[in-house]
Amino acid sequence: MARRKKSTIVGAVADSVTDAVTTAIDALAHPGATVAQAREAIIGATRKAATTATRQVASAKRRIAAKKRPVKKAAAKAKRKVAARKGAAKRVVKKAAKKVRRR
Repeated sequence: MARRKKSTIVGAVADSVTDAVTTAIDALAHPGATVAQAREAIIGATRKAATTATRQVASAKRRIAAKKRPVKKAAAKAKRKVAARKGAAKRVVKKAAKKVRRR
């Protein structure tokens, strides 16, 4: 097991200052790499934002479709009922006409 270092406020501040100085020196020493890193970070953030936006749009569409579904189902059911009644009426008329012809 690795031993944990005692962390104090002074130690934490010293570590963060050391990191900041190291980063600054590194950026000055390698400006090309720093620019490339910044560009990659910007592109990554943009891509992530676009993906999030796309997901939100898709879920909103699904939510709207879910609300529309019962309405569409009810309309289709009513349409079928009307068609069934119409068919039944036609059959009754046909049957009556047949009876009349037979007499």
